[in-house]
Amino acid sequence: MAAYVFRRTLQAIPILFGVAVIVFMIVQLAPGSPIDRFRTPRVSPAQLEALTRLYGLDQPILDQFVKWITAFVQVWRRDAWGYSTLDGQPVLASVLERVPATLRLMGLSLLVTIVVAVPIGVLAAVKQYSWTDKIITTLATIGYAIPSFILGIYVLYFGGVVLKMFPLFGMESLGRGGGDIFDLAWHLVLPVTSLAIQQIAGWARYMRSSMLEVLHQDYVRTAKAKGLPRARVLGKHALRNALIPIVTLLGLSIPALLAGAAITEFIFSYPGLGQYFVQAVGVRDYPVVLALTMVGGLTVVLGNLLADVLYGVVDPRIKY
Repeated sequence: MAAYVFRRTLQAIPILFGVAVIVFMIVQLAPGSPIDRFRTPRVSPAQLEALTRLYGLDQPILDQFVKWITAFVQVWRRDAWGYSTLDGQPVLASVLERVPATLRLMGLSLLVTIVVAVPIGVLAAVKQYSWTDKIITTLATIGYAIPSFILGIYVLYFGGVVLKMFPLFGMESLGRGGGDIFDLAWHLVLPVTSLAIQQIAGWARYMRSSMLEVLHQDYVRTAKAKGLPRARVLGKHALRNALIPIVTLLGLSIPALLAGAAITEFIFSYPGLGQYFVQAVGVRDYPVVLALTMVGGLTVVLGNLLADVLYGVVDPRIKY
């Protein structure tokens, strides 16, 4: 296993380098420049030229890329990821400051997804073709099909405007200290719900399919023929084996949660990496866009590696 993880880590290096090249070229080819927002009657051409030199935008593209990627991997440096063109703060420090908020949102969303999706997926499989199965499948399809930004707006409107039970934005109430865990949890209800719904829809459909496949296996029919209680057949023999392919979704869901967090955090004004990324794109803050896109690429690589490792751990038939 250790040798496999080491090989996959080495394979990830050229993948991440390719991501870096593609992302850098896309940012360079995008219309506009970070300096455009400074183009006002009060800013002289000389000042604009000075800003261009300050951010290295006057250098050849190849030189800019080499300078950026060389500094990017030196994470021990405070200025490794450059400085934001919006507020002048080190990008690395700003990213690390927002990581706990995003991890909290993603972690709770994943927990809710597992707790809700697995039971309803099993129920749909056990009640195959019944009204229960049809209702669950229909709701899962609808939940999976609704765009995340539309879903977030509906959740925000229903929970914050119609019911008036939950806060509409932010991570904490004004005047409250950051240590109030109940206030923090209250602000997380709507964002976690919005982010978890689509994950629950996908997981429930996958769980139903996996459970149906196991229920038709010979060892399940044999257990039923021996007269074992239905609960034991479903829990010990069927569910245990149906969860093996589901485990891989843990790793594959991490990039999906991070991508969904970008829209969810922006809608709910939640101060995490997603909101930071959307704001950076809006003002062409290239250092932030590049840094967070690379973080997303790294998350995809690590998520796939985690999925492969978990599959090998839970299924003894898989050898690396």
